[in-house]
Amino acid sequence: MVLDLKELAAQFISSHGYTGLYLYFVCDTLGVLLPSKSILTLIGFFVGKGILGFAPVVFTAVLGSLTGVSVSYFIGRKIGTPFFEKYGRFIRVTPEKLLKAEVWAGRYGAPAIVLAYFVPGLRHITPYLSGIARLPYWKVMFFSAAGALLWVTVFINLGLFLGDIWNRNASY
Repeated sequence: MVLDLKELAAQFISSHGYTGLYLYFVCDTLGVLLPSKSILTLIGFFVGKGILGFAPVVFTAVLGSLTGVSVSYFIGRKIGTPFFEKYGRFIRVTPEKLLKAEVWAGRYGAPAIVLAYFVPGLRHITPYLSGIARLPYWKVMFFSAAGALLWVTVFINLGLFLGDIWNRNASY
C-alpha cells in the first residue's frame, strides 16, 4: 500500500498529537514543502469531531510556524548573503537578483509577511529574505504571528465548515 504525503502527515499528527503538529509546522515553515493548507483543513475537521481542541491547535500551529520563522530568519541573516554570493550563480541567483530581493524585502517585507502565508512558496522564503535584508527581528515576528494566526484560523475554520457539510450530507 502506497501512502501519499497528506496521509502520512495526517497519520504523524494523529499519532503524535500536538507535538506532531508543532514539529510539522516547524518543518513546513523552514521550507519543506508539505501540504499544510490541506492538513490544516483536515485538522479543522478533527476539531469539529472533538478529536482536537480549537485553541490548542491554533496555539500549537502558530508556535510551530513562528519557531520555523525564527530559524529561517537567523539562517538568512547569518549565511544568506555569503551563501548566495558564493553559490548563487549555480541556482541562477545573481547578485543583482539578490539585491532586488533585499530591496523588496526592506520596502515591503514586514506587511508582505502576512500575505505571504497565503501564497504558495512565498511563505517559505520570506523569513530567509527578511534575515538577508536585516529587517528588525521583532517586526518579522510580529507580522509573522499575525499572518500565521490568520492563516491557521482561516483553514481550520474551512475544515470545520466542510466537515459540517460532509456530516450533514452523510446523514441522508
